[in-house]
Amino acid sequence: MLALGQILIYQNYRELRFNVDLLYLVIFYFSIRFGFLKGVISASAIGLVTDYLSGGILGVFSFSRVLAFYFLTSVARFIDLRKNIFIFVLIFFSLFLSNCVANFFFHFVFGFPISVSLIVIQPLLTAFVGTIMLSSSKIRSLLNVP
Repeated sequence: MLALGQILIYQNYRELRFNVDLLYLVIFYFSIRFGFLKGVISASAIGLVTDYLSGGILGVFSFSRVLAFYFLTSVARFIDLRKNIFIFVLIFFSLFLSNCVANFFFHFVFGFPISVSLIVIQPLLTAFVGTIMLSSSKIRSLLNVP
């Protein structure tokens, strides 16, 4: 559902510069729920889909999403996912890291300016939406979080 929602946002509402990255929430789910190999493959595939939908260089978001996945799997085991503030911070900083890497490549390859919308606003909105979604007891039971 999240992937379908993201595709609809990219196709119909491209003028929304600070949209929520719903595909990243799928990566967040995989980093908590599945093993390392499945997660890396899914993060890379979701990154390629993001590259295709954004119209940029293929591989930029794929690489940055795999780095964020590695960060998520390394840090998530030390964080209490029962508290919403920790979920918010984890989503925000991991997406911030991913978008900084992607924006770095876009800046040096295409000469794009550093985008505050991509680096700050999108991670904040995505973390807010992700935290609201994860506050549901049904979603927490899917993630095996009490």
